[in-house]
Amino acid sequence: MRKYIFLLLTCFYLGATAQTTKLDLTLAVEIALKNNTGIKAVEYEVQSQKQLKKTSFDLPKTDITLMKGQYNSYEKSDNNVTVLQTIPFAALGSQGSLNKSLLASTELKKAASENELVYQVKQVYYQLAFTQSRYDLLLQQDSIYEGFLKAASLRYKTGESNLLEQATAETQRNEVKNQLRRGEADILVLRTQLKTLLNTDALPEIAEDMLSEIRAGELPDSTDLVSNPALAFMRQQVEVAKSQKKVESSKFAPDLLVGFFSQTLIGTTNPENGTAASSSDRFTGFQVGLSIPLWFVPHQGRVKAASYNQQAAQSSYQYHQITLNGQMNQAIQQFTKNKSSLEYYHSSALPNAELILRQSGTAFRNGEIGYAEYLIGIRNAISIKEGFLQTVNDYNQSIIYIEFLSGNK
Repeated sequence: MRKYIFLLLTCFYLGATAQTTKLDLTLAVEIALKNNTGIKAVEYEVQSQKQLKKTSFDLPKTDITLMKGQYNSYEKSDNNVTVLQTIPFAALGSQGSLNKSLLASTELKKAASENELVYQVKQVYYQLAFTQSRYDLLLQQDSIYEGFLKAASLRYKTGESNLLEQATAETQRNEVKNQLRRGEADILVLRTQLKTLLNTDALPEIAEDMLSEIRAGELPDSTDLVSNPALAFMRQQVEVAKSQKKVESSKFAPDLLVGFFSQTLIGTTNPENGTAASSSDRFTGFQVGLSIPLWFVPHQGRVKAASYNQQAAQSSYQYHQITLNGQMNQAIQQFTKNKSSLEYYHSSALPNAELILRQSGTAFRNGEIGYAEYLIGIRNAISIKEGFLQTVNDYNQSIIYIEFLSGNK
């Protein structure tokens, strides 16, 4: 049922314009996982490896030979049909083990690619929410400076202030206008990035109108990275290397040869009754043998190379594990710092910013303070609000990064 609902929502989204449809994060992730060509490419690799799994017991071509002529006597009509099959030792288990390891490896590669894509979608989604919220704050600032410019112009006309106040007000307004234009460009860039990740035709519009804080659950332990698909992929590469070494080692063993033959022996006398064999009489038997490698140097080289590949895979895995542990520790420290800063803004800074905005506006209108003091108050309050938005964004991004490292999609 859930599958049909998702398909319905996806079709609705693809058929709608960006102005009428807003994406929440969950739907954005699902669309990205469905449409992203990078994920499709890895899925094809998985399907390819599933087909190769059928080659685990892979026999060489069967040899069928016909011999006809005077191979037994003067009789020219004798014939011999021989069927011979070689069974490589690797086909008895080591190749199957390698194919299983390779299939598991591609499946983990797909999981790692999906985890990376989900991380990118979350990153861009919340960065877009931050940029839009900052744009809304600039609109609020523009409204304040518009009122200040009108008041300054009126005061200048009535002779209550000088030209400097009006020029200052106009400069502040123009600066905000410039930031608004830059903000619009930043929003367009991020929407284009999200469009690329979703692989859709229309520019997406997110449902997150105002930047909100992600609810953080229990943080993973810095050493608990078992669920990280990239680390699991590196660990599986060690198993692939081990299986590859077993395949190369199995080539030292002799291959089995089995077969049978059917032939005529025209003119041969039966010792029991003295009758001679004719062309209708056939003589059968079987063959069993071993194909033994006499030149071991190439095999030794391949086994040693596979051994070094195994050591390289093990070292890469250990390096990746240490690196991820360090990244997780740093991510948790960054989250703790952002959380502490966020608590400060909620408890003190934001209420003070609102108070400064109200009191500064009232005092300026009543003539209790000059425009310079008014501007300082406005700038301080706006700066606090901008700092709060930046902190929320940093806080969200740190949680997204921790989720990415822990493989929590």
